[in-house]
Amino acid sequence: MASETCDVIVIGCGGFGSSAMYHLTRRGRRVIGIDRFAPPHNQGSSHGETRLIRKAYFEHPNYVPLLHRAWVLWEELADEFDETLIVQRDLMMSGPPGSVVIEGARESARLHHLPLENLTHEAVTKRYPMFRLPDDHSATVEPTAGFLWSERCVAAHLELAYAWGAELKSGETVLSVNSSGSGVEVRTDRATYSAASAIMTCGAWTSQLLPTYSRYISVLRKTMFWYPVNSPEWTKKNGAPMFLLDLPEGQFYAPGCVDGKTIKIGLHSGGELVADPSYLVREIQPDDEPATNRFVTDRLIGIESTACQSTVCMYSMSPDGHFLLDRLHDLPLVVAAGFSGHGFKFTSALGEVAADLAEHGRTHLNVDFLSASRLKM
Repeated sequence: MASETCDVIVIGCGGFGSSAMYHLTRRGRRVIGIDRFAPPHNQGSSHGETRLIRKAYFEHPNYVPLLHRAWVLWEELADEFDETLIVQRDLMMSGPPGSVVIEGARESARLHHLPLENLTHEAVTKRYPMFRLPDDHSATVEPTAGFLWSERCVAAHLELAYAWGAELKSGETVLSVNSSGSGVEVRTDRATYSAASAIMTCGAWTSQLLPTYSRYISVLRKTMFWYPVNSPEWTKKNGAPMFLLDLPEGQFYAPGCVDGKTIKIGLHSGGELVADPSYLVREIQPDDEPATNRFVTDRLIGIESTACQSTVCMYSMSPDGHFLLDRLHDLPLVVAAGFSGHGFKFTSALGEVAADLAEHGRTHLNVDFLSASRLKM
């Protein structure tokens, strides 16, 4: 079996791994990336054309500094790659009194001095007549939001990493990760690789390589649907915003109409538990679409209620919904996992963090709150 040596091995080269490769190679490090598929691909959690990016983060205020850094890095990547990767756009979030989405966003905005506009039900209905919100909903509008072209972002990180000398071993499955002297050895179905350190960011497959993480990660099957737009309200400039609606039937989100023809809609909450990501049911099932169809019919105006396109992806969920990011004590391995459906927007910055941890064991950004040690399981 062939054997190769480098400075850092990156296992899984989607949103997070591609970013880590990019940052390491720019620092002059010899990097080998290994992926069982050929990224950017549609087998994990980084596909579906677009991903929201928002700064008034309802999940926790500690994410906001990471988002500031992530936005800067996305813009720098777009300039270097000479392609549009990030688009700024208003985000409208709505919810009932006590909504975790609304209250959490307002708290993050207050602590980090972010601009938010709060709207009553009457005001949001007047401004955005394409929504039918419940009578008890109020809304907040965040202008420091936008969306990312997700597959383009992965491609940009990878192509620039290649230009700096990175190698990608695609179609290769990692079988084991072990210590080797003061470094790490990664064995695949084709070769053995050695390095001073490694970064594991293989999403839904993390627990298969690190069985101890099975208690930290559960995998959910998620669906996204595209619906035809038949009203100019959705397509006119400065018309319809991106949205995240906290409803009794679930949290629905959309990046708005980005192509002038369709709108992608997903249900952030819920999901079907996946026992083995290698056997994920990727075909749309009869029970997949009705909930989103009902949402479109009941809550949106000017959208056809039957989807014209769909895809399936996976959420790797931690028990509390926050990310898992650590450098292990007994192995020079950085583990980044459990991105819980809201992680892609951070990957430009957390790839930089992972590079820091792999090289130096420390980083200037505060990621201590993401350590798996918080779970005490």
